[in-house]
Amino acid sequence: MPKDKQDELFYLVDENDLIIDSITRKRAHGSKNNIHRAIGIFVINELGQILMQKRSLKKDIDPGKWSYSVGGHVIFGQTYKQAAIRELKEELGIKSEPKFITKALIKVRQETEYTVLYEAEIFSKATFNIDKYEVEQIKWIKLDKLKSFVKNHQVTDWTLVALKAAQYF
Repeated sequence: MPKDKQDELFYLVDENDLIIDSITRKRAHGSKNNIHRAIGIFVINELGQILMQKRSLKKDIDPGKWSYSVGGHVIFGQTYKQAAIRELKEELGIKSEPKFITKALIKVRQETEYTVLYEAEIFSKATFNIDKYEVEQIKWIKLDKLKSFVKNHQVTDWTLVALKAAQYF
């Protein structure tokens, strides 16, 4: 898989998530004023665990930090749900029907995104086909140990905001 394409087109939206135009990845990440769309997915299993991913060192933003199970941008021309299904397949090599949790305007130091958060249920014995460009490592964490995990690992800013928005803590 190629490196993050800086000319890839995202939606440029306003503070109400209304489409203004398209914007390149590079420009979207170049200013906190360029609000664009993203998705985040919390993969959970029947054992009360959540899957966390360590981002690849090849990523253009927050390489090597821990994040929610799957995350990505909504490509211009896609819906939030289509982006979620695509990202599950790209990053973990799985098919699942993600369920809507909430939508949040997430403002972090390098960007501002309207993020739709989903939950996807996967059996603990599921086989993943991880894209090593996207993901360095995955780890199942018991939900009651999630706060401790986040406290003791480098976690992306947007993951912290998303975990609170989704009421995981």
